[in-house]
Amino acid sequence: MQDEVLPGHASGRLFPRRGFTLIELLVVVAIIALLISILLPALGRARDRSKMVACASNLKQIGLGFYYYADDHGGRPPPNRLRVSASAPQGGTPPEYRDSDWWYYAHMVPKYIPANKMSQTNAAFSGVFRCPSDPAAGRAYAMNIFASDADPNRVSYATPFVRGSAFNPFRVAKPDLYLLVGEAHAIFSDALNPGLYGTRYQIGSEGSSLYIKFCKVEENAQRGPFYGYIDFKKHRERVNFLLADLHVESLYKKEVVAPDPNNPARMSSTLKVRWSPDDPNVNIPSPP
Repeated sequence: MQDEVLPGHASGRLFPRRGFTLIELLVVVAIIALLISILLPALGRARDRSKMVACASNLKQIGLGFYYYADDHGGRPPPNRLRVSASAPQGGTPPEYRDSDWWYYAHMVPKYIPANKMSQTNAAFSGVFRCPSDPAAGRAYAMNIFASDADPNRVSYATPFVRGSAFNPFRVAKPDLYLLVGEAHAIFSDALNPGLYGTRYQIGSEGSSLYIKFCKVEENAQRGPFYGYIDFKKHRERVNFLLADLHVESLYKKEVVAPDPNNPARMSSTLKVRWSPDDPNVNIPSPP
């Protein structure tokens, strides 16, 4: 027996098919656009967060390189300075005694954590020395000049110190306060790695105040200008610090420098991250 077909419905369906109206399509498109506008920033933040975590992991590995170096050299950090002559005090690391002892040269810290590439001066490039948030940086990190443990009576053989004194990061009291390696600006081009730039060997040597060291010293060479020894812009006003106890601290800029408690119109260090043991005595308020 055949099914009865209702009048006006030749297909036999109770309700005829129909497409979406223009208004309905516009509503769907609007909902999709709204969801995208909500999800994209969240995805961007997640991507940035993953890059920052990778950067922190790089610094932890670099910290291990410093530890192994110190273990091989009587508990001392890399001197991180130029060797003036073969007889210059603290002028070389045995047995190589190269022309310089900058921490990132192949016979120094990279000896324990090899880089993927080397620069034209045989310095570490790429691998753990590169931050994923700065694709143009072959090397994105630099050593605190004061953490080189230089003999203060022999500073004529090294980069001069301003607003601070040298210390041994492996013997200093409260090492969790002191900067060992920070995220710096990659400003020097390299002939062996076109399009990539490297940081200077040290940070912190200049600046009339701690705030100026962090935020105002001009960094400019084949790339720049940038301002401040520390690059606060790569991670949305946040930065990774490798501290002397070899843990990595991720801090917002406002946690590192802030309006001075006694003069809010000027800026000073919060002393949460310190360049040297002298910091409490040289924390001069400075114009922003």
